[in-house]
Amino acid sequence: MKIITLLTDFGSFYPAQMKGVVLSKLKDRNVTFVDIAHDIPPQDVRAGAFALLSSARYFPGGTIHIAVVDPGVGTERLGIVVESCGHFFVGPDNGLLLPAAKSLGQPRAYKIARAFEASSTFHGRDIFAPVAAMLAEGQSPQCLGPAVRPKDLGFGETKKTANGIETTIIYVDRFGNLILNMRKLPSSDVSLKGIKLRKVRTYAEGRRIEPLITLGSHGFAEIAVNLGSAADAFCLKAGDRIVLEEI
Repeated sequence: MKIITLLTDFGSFYPAQMKGVVLSKLKDRNVTFVDIAHDIPPQDVRAGAFALLSSARYFPGGTIHIAVVDPGVGTERLGIVVESCGHFFVGPDNGLLLPAAKSLGQPRAYKIARAFEASSTFHGRDIFAPVAAMLAEGQSPQCLGPAVRPKDLGFGETKKTANGIETTIIYVDRFGNLILNMRKLPSSDVSLKGIKLRKVRTYAEGRRIEPLITLGSHGFAEIAVNLGSAADAFCLKAGDRIVLEEI
């Protein structure tokens, strides 16, 4: 049985077409589809990369991941397949695939050079889904085109300043938690916009509506509000650069 995951910013309608194409191309339809997410904010490549990075490592080797957050669809940007530690990532060459692939091992990327009859606005259905079906039937990425150096997408770096720690919000989840580009908690107590963030191991350690900072299950530090939304409380969004003031 092959496992194919899908991650897009398409909402609920278009992914079904991609699955239909995969099934129509397969001789053996013994495949399991897993929807990682289809509610990635529109055109937010960084959010898609974070969600794929956070999810891919929980799937077994041989999994094929189709990821499409593609504001450059129809342009000269490449379509690629990235192989890493037995996983295959199929999608646009805009940095979306690399954080997840690099987290698993040493990625090798190949250009999708084979011609497909494709709409200029839906490569997820017309190119990436057929490629995933080809991989599921045992074809190697090398058959699709030459090796290439894929575009990477970094989440940026934290920076120590005179005022504290400068960091970036890379994702806001549905609870309003602010995920930061920090892999560990600050060594000292910190505040945000003058409000102290209590360092905790679990959300429930905080009092109701108390601002917190913790290390999330994804391995990144996050700011939360117990039983509330940190995004609303601090009026912040993904992409904002903030300073954690050392107390």
